[in-house]
Amino acid sequence: MVKKNDYRKELDKARSIVTNLPRDGKADTINAYWEVCCGDVLVAESCIDRVWETTPLAKEFLDIAQYLEGYDHMLDNLNQATKRLADCITEHPSLKLRLLQFRLLVLRRIEAQCGHELGEAEDVANRVRFYSRNIDLADRGELHAIEQEGMLRDDPIEWTAEYESNIDRAEQIIAERLGHRHRGLGFCHTYWATKAQVLRDEFGIEWRSPAAMNPDVLFD
Repeated sequence: MVKKNDYRKELDKARSIVTNLPRDGKADTINAYWEVCCGDVLVAESCIDRVWETTPLAKEFLDIAQYLEGYDHMLDNLNQATKRLADCITEHPSLKLRLLQFRLLVLRRIEAQCGHELGEAEDVANRVRFYSRNIDLADRGELHAIEQEGMLRDDPIEWTAEYESNIDRAEQIIAERLGHRHRGLGFCHTYWATKAQVLRDEFGIEWRSPAAMNPDVLFD
């Protein structure tokens, strides 16, 4: 059983093995690349306090997964791994969309194999449509028309390319400023205030916190 702290070491080891390894479809080659994908998922799931590290992991995963998708016996594994990795992506709508689109492709391939439709595939297709529509609206500057999820409202600016391209660096700066501050009751307000200041001062992005977007809700 690999401990969480060892996931990065295992991923580095897996990466070293596939360095200059041809993507030739041989069993040992497929397994070697799959180990990198597994490492990407496990490290991403352990990056709760370092969310900016999930972006390169997801991009590496997608690059390799597109190769592995060509082999039928890898489809079930890829479906589950892509689902887990997509769940780790919260502030990168375009990247999340790529993961959803890839997962939908995998599910359609599985459907073709088993000869019947999967309800799961339709759920993912709906998510693809949701993300595609909101990203398109953001690209056109129609932030007022962006569809919200759930009961709480988020700032629609989070769907823009400008926000997505700067949020990882912003999160790093926020983490540096807050340091080891206690993450207890009321910390969300400190975090949101710092995030708004960093996005405004460092990147020229006016972002509104969940508290500002939902003034009738009491946040702890």
